Amino acid sequence: MNWRGVYETAKSTGLITAVVFILVGAGAAFSWIISFAQIPQAVLGGIGIDQMGPIGVLFVISIAFFIGCMFVDPIVVILVFVPIFAPVVKAVGLDPVLVGTLITLQVAIGSATPPFGCDIFTAIAVFKRPYMDVIRGTPPFIFILLSVSVLLIFFPQIALFLRDLAFAK
Repeated sequence: MNWRGVYETAKSTGLITAVVFILVGAGAAFSWIISFAQIPQAVLGGIGIDQMGPIGVLFVISIAFFIGCMFVDPIVVILVFVPIFAPVVKAVGLDPVLVGTLITLQVAIGSATPPFGCDIFTAIAVFKRPYMDVIRGTPPFIFILLSVSVLLIFFPQIALFLRDLAFAK
C-alpha cells in the first residue's frame, strides 16, 4: 500500500466513524429527553409490569429493547432501560444471565432493523449501497432471531445450560 492508499483508507475510516458517532450523539440527545420526561417509567407503569409474571416481564423487556434499538444506538438504549428494568427483574426473580442474553439478542436484532437501526447505516457507509438494497435481505433473519427470542423466553435453559454445566456443583 502506498501513501495515497493509506490516506484514502484513513479518510474512509474517519467518515464511517463520523457517521456512527453522529448517530450515537443524536440518539443520546433523544434518550436524554425521553429519560428527563420519565416516559419509560410512565409507559411501564401504564402497562402494569409490576403485576406481570416472569414470562410477561421478559416479553416487555424484549419488546422495549427491540423497539428502542430500531431508533436509537444500542448503548444509549441499554443505559436508559437497564436501570428501569433492573428492580422489576429482581422482584420477579428472573435469572440475570437469561435477561442479559435476551437484552443482547434484542439489541442486535433492533439495531439491524429498519427504519433507523444503527447497523443499517453502518452497512450503507461501509458497503456504499443504497438503503433499500441493505434492508431488502433483512426480514428472514429478523424473523428467525425473533423466533429464537421467543424460544429463549419459554425455554430459558437454552440460554443457561452452558453456565449451569460449567458451574455445576
